Amino acid sequence: MIVSTFLTLLSCKTNEQKFRISPIYAEPKKITSDVSENGVSHKFNTFKEITERLNPLIFMISKEENLLKFRLQGNISSSSHYINHIQKIRIEEELTGNTLRLKYIVEIKRIAGKENSNIRGYNYTKDETYKIPAGAKIITIELYENFVNKSSDAKPRLTAQQSFNFFAHM
Repeated sequence: MIVSTFLTLLSCKTNEQKFRISPIYAEPKKITSDVSENGVSHKFNTFKEITERLNPLIFMISKEENLLKFRLQGNISSSSHYINHIQKIRIEEELTGNTLRLKYIVEIKRIAGKENSNIRGYNYTKDETYKIPAGAKIITIELYENFVNKSSDAKPRLTAQQSFNFFAHM
């Protein structure tokens, strides 16, 4: 029992590849609109985002020997009568000649329910450290979003792509 608990704790050890999610907040804003035909003004409420929404992006943090450190970032919308939650990010690797292709797929699950009216979505970031295999000179990293519980014919959507050419550096 003690040994299995200890092994469980060791397997839960976190490293620098931590996945971070933060909400995108909005605040109510009153707007007045004038109708020019009859001169009547209408007041209504809308929401203005107060948290910066991260653009989908992949950028290199550092390159040391055969290690590449980079960051994946993006955002998903979540409001109204469906809540979108990020379940995980999975990776698919493909090495063809001297070109390495890394596909990071953000799996999003849509849950029925009502999102808080002050939340408009979620930003996400993940720092990755990847050991570059011998012979790989060009690395293409792609970031996709995939709704896991939509129809089976729905394909992941490409949100960001970045290539790194290490011919001159190796």
